[in-house]
Amino acid sequence: MSLLNNLRRLRMKNIYELAKQIKVVVFDFDGVFTDNSVLEGAPYKGKIRSHYDGQGVSLLRALGIEVAVITNETGIHAEPVVGLVEKWNNLPSAKKPLEDGGWARVELFLGMGGPRKVEAAEQFLASIDASFEECAAMGDDLVDVPLLRKVAFPVAPAQAEKVVKEIALFVTERPGGAGAVRDFVNFILRARGIDPTTLPFN
Repeated sequence: MSLLNNLRRLRMKNIYELAKQIKVVVFDFDGVFTDNSVLEGAPYKGKIRSHYDGQGVSLLRALGIEVAVITNETGIHAEPVVGLVEKWNNLPSAKKPLEDGGWARVELFLGMGGPRKVEAAEQFLASIDASFEECAAMGDDLVDVPLLRKVAFPVAPAQAEKVVKEIALFVTERPGGAGAVRDFVNFILRARGIDPTTLPFN
């Protein structure tokens, strides 16, 4: 086996080990949960997303992994993510007490881009007594770079800008808005040897 193949195998082994240790995942919204396009001219700002990714968030929560969404969007542009996070936080498992196997809330931070994403992540991590060494983050563009450089496990969707993919330890097969989040969640499940059909899905 070539040296290059050995290095690739070692890198993948290290990434699998890292995936086992992650306790927190922070997501950007546009370009991660959506395809980064906006339907202009409508009375609201419509965005395309995938139910595969919403299910991925549920699987993370079922594992006990804390989740936050940190976006630069505000106002009408933020309405899709506000509605989605509200929906997640009203799922049956989200309404159960934590001591009875309930899920922690998904936290949402609006109007936070660039270095402010790091500030929001620091606030979130402090509130749950966690650190950047236990945190993964997923983003697709320049606004996400400061946070991706800070966390232990930076992740990029398939269509992310080149500079983002160069930072990422894991690049998903599917693009944002079409299963990118689920790809990363599936990787975490595989690294931990967990069958997703054994977990509550809502």
